[in-house]
This record gives sequence, C-alpha cells and structure tokens, in this order.
Amino acid sequence: MTSTPRLDSLTAGGTNDVFDGIRLADGHVLTLKTRPGADTAEEVFLYAGLTAPDTEAWENEDQWEEWLTGGNLGEGSLYVDVPVEAVRDLIVQHGGEHDDQEPAPESTGKTDEGETAEVAATRALAEWITTSQTSPDPMTQLADLHGAFEIGYSADEVRSVFGRIAEEGGPYLVCVWDYADEYGFGGNSQFYAEGEDGGLFEVQPDLHLWLSGQQETPGPLDTWVCAPVAEPTEFPVSDDFHNYARVDRTDD
Repeated sequence: MTSTPRLDSLTAGGTNDVFDGIRLADGHVLTLKTRPGADTAEEVFLYAGLTAPDTEAWENEDQWEEWLTGGNLGEGSLYVDVPVEAVRDLIVQHGGEHDDQEPAPESTGKTDEGETAEVAATRALAEWITTSQTSPDPMTQLADLHGAFEIGYSADEVRSVFGRIAEEGGPYLVCVWDYADEYGFGGNSQFYAEGEDGGLFEVQPDLHLWLSGQQETPGPLDTWVCAPVAEPTEFPVSDDFHNYARVDRTDD
C-alpha cells in the first residue's frame, strides 16, 4: 500500500469538478481539483502552514485570485496545473497521508463592526476559496439510467449513456468491442474508464450490474474507477466517442 492512498483514489476517479481534501500525516491540509486519470491537477490549494516547494512544478500560483483579494488570501495559496507526482512528493515530504481523512477545516473568522465592505468581501472570497466545495450528488441526475442496458446495448446506446455520465461529472467511460465491420461494432465487449492521456482503467463490476438492472445503485461516481489496465490500449477502430474495437474487419 502506498503512503498516498487518498491521492491515488482522487486522481483515478476525479473530483467531479469540485475541490476534495487530503489531510497529511503532520496535520496540514490541501485540497485539489482533478479529472479522472489526469497527470496534472487543475487546481491545488495549500492551507496556511503548508508551503509549496520551490520547483518548476509549483510555479503557477494563481495570481488572479491574489489580485481579487488584494493579496490578502491569508488562509493559504492556490496553484494551477500542478503535476500529480509533485503533489504526491509534497505529501510524502510531510510523512504521507493521515490515517483519519477528515474534511478540510472551514474558516471561522467573524466580521468586526468596523469592517469595511471591501474587507468583508475580501474575507468572504478567501473563505470560499479555502473551504472544501460540494455539489449535489450527480447520481440523482443519472437515476434513469438504471437498467438502460437490461436487454443489451449497441454502440449508439453506449454513446448516449456514457455521454450522459460524462456530462454529469462522471469518468469518461468507453466500451471495447471484439471487432468492427461494415455493420458497426460487434462481438463481446468490456467497459473501461479512459484518462486524459488515453490510458484505460478497470471499472467496478457494480457499474455493469446497475446499467443492466441487476443492482439498484453503482455507488458514488468517485468509486467507479479502479486500477490501470496493463495490456496495450491502442485500438484500430474508434468512433471518437465511447466505442473501440480490437479488430478491424471493415475491409473484409
């Protein structure tokens, strides 16, 4: 087991376009926003007391937010486009991840009677940035997909269903078929999640059971993606959406 299991989970499944927190072994906290399988975190926020290493990986501090708050964020620093491995190195430097992954602490600053509107706005923005963001459960928007593949599925149905899932912030799912011929995709098939670099990841069996109507829920979106696929993931046929084929029979 690695010393960064929570980071591994978040980077494999993504954070659904919201910040998700990681508590370090020494008590420091960071939050990040990333997409499934991405090599780079879109945004990383380091809470006060946690300092970014002086390396190229951490050079993209978000000066726009600093400008918005008049340089008074006070609660930490926001970085963009940080390599996941750089985040991992930072966590390891602080002893790895804490055994108890509690949510990031919220700012509890109070407004003094003499506080100006400008200062109040600055503090409110800082609190918004440094508070772990949440969003409604996207599964409520996908509930109607239960049993969508109950009597089987075609490449068109895969595009429709997997497209819906991606739109709601889920992993980018693909279906790999045995072959593609002049009539389309065919043969046996298997579902995977695809990362931004084109690499494939195994997915929980619960996903197929849910889509086939054999299980009521597939679990939270961030639990669907599993280990990377070891076999080659380049296929001769693709519809440029959610379908691949291992063998090209279109010229047969």
